[in-house]
Amino acid sequence: MARKLYYKVADDGHNVLTDEEWDQIARLQHWYNSEFIWTAGKLGFRLFAVFPNTGSSKENDVLIRQIHERQKELRHSGFSEADTIRRMEAEGLIISQKGGYDTECIASGFTRIAGNEYNAYLVCEFLLKASRIARRAKIDVRDEGEFIKTKSAVFFDGSVYVNGSEACSTDYCRHLIDYRQVFSIVNPSKYDDHPYLRNNIPDFEKMDPEERRAVVRDWNWLGFGDNFDEEGNDREGLNLNQKVTNFFFHAYEKP
Repeated sequence: MARKLYYKVADDGHNVLTDEEWDQIARLQHWYNSEFIWTAGKLGFRLFAVFPNTGSSKENDVLIRQIHERQKELRHSGFSEADTIRRMEAEGLIISQKGGYDTECIASGFTRIAGNEYNAYLVCEFLLKASRIARRAKIDVRDEGEFIKTKSAVFFDGSVYVNGSEACSTDYCRHLIDYRQVFSIVNPSKYDDHPYLRNNIPDFEKMDPEERRAVVRDWNWLGFGDNFDEEGNDREGLNLNQKVTNFFFHAYEKP
């Protein structure tokens, strides 16, 4: 499985995310997904997980068309995304799970990144902006790779909170915060011709053992290794740390 970034707003009794705020985040997400090239997977922040999956061509075409038409009708009538989902579920068109793909969440999702660190940058830039829209909700993010040097972080109102863990010692976390280096510097030009993630290798079964070893020797295309020039950064590029209001050494806890 290729490396992913996971993100969520936990339904913990403290986080607040209004329908109006979510609609702004959804529009921002649509812009990011449309504006940039995603080589393994796009942003997938969801307020609801919906069945049937209207993005799948394997589902019943007539039903999918009916759902799309009803969704368009309700949105044009001024319904929020949340109210649209609730209405269509009441009408028997869909089945939904509140909170997206994860449990006990207000919203959640993930993006398959593999080895494209520019896509990892875009995910976290989007989440930082989303935290400035939903100012009463903290957004937890976890990176299976190396872009987030602390492995996980919390976005809250434009700031970032990190905590020491087995993956990142207290001293190292404090060092990254002091020098504003929680996120890796990424040179986007390195990914101009980045290959799209493939789940299979054509004619692999026809290759001899030496050819197979040559093909699978570099597993870093899955994204779990270090893709940077030196010391966890590219020599030049985009620096998300500069866009963060403040860094704090502990996950935000609402008083």
